[in-house]
Amino acid sequence: MLTRAQATEIIQALRDLPAERVREVRDFALFLKERSGRGQPVNESDEWTDEDIRDFLRASVEYADEAVPWEAGSER
Repeated sequence: MLTRAQATEIIQALRDLPAERVREVRDFALFLKERSGRGQPVNESDEWTDEDIRDFLRASVEYADEAVPWEAGSER
């Protein structure tokens, strides 16, 4: 999260830049925001999608393999 001091420092630096560079900074900041996934609406639904179920199953199997490793040749 951006602190007030950081915002002030960035704004002061932007004031010294030509307009074209300010546009580049803006574009880059928006690119980073999009890449981080922030700004996108959060799905707060309690419904599980097929993707959610697959992710849960995969994570559960990975956890089980790490927590209780199976010996080679034994049946699962």
